[in-house]
Amino acid sequence: MALAVRPMRAEDVPTVAALTVQLGYDVTTAEVAERFELVVGDQQAVAFVAEESSLIVGWIHALDRVLFQERRVLEIGGLVVDDERRGEGIGGQLVDAISEWARRQGHTTLYVRSNVVRDGAHDFYPALGFVHQKTSHTYVRELE
Repeated sequence: MALAVRPMRAEDVPTVAALTVQLGYDVTTAEVAERFELVVGDQQAVAFVAEESSLIVGWIHALDRVLFQERRVLEIGGLVVDDERRGEGIGGQLVDAISEWARRQGHTTLYVRSNVVRDGAHDFYPALGFVHQKTSHTYVRELE
């Protein structure tokens, strides 16, 4: 059966959570469900899944990013393909779906950040036409 890319639905959340754990993030299905509701209600965000034979094999999420110092871009917030399905072009199809959505929304630039430890991503994104722009540090401040 052919791979289909479609908007993410609430019933996809358990599989989306499991795929997110594969990527190394410690999330629960309940946490992903809560975040999904926020994304679905945001007109400036979008999430798609890749589905084959009724199985979710990947997901992508992107959001509108507006900063005073940079032009408006659509930023990929997350992209995961099942460990056993990587290298089959699924990630590229998900990026293509986000790119098309972005064009329809008037975006001219797609942006993505990639952790320095994700060597596969550093080959993946340039192969899709992304250009390495900069390297930066991320700082986190927990709020009590």
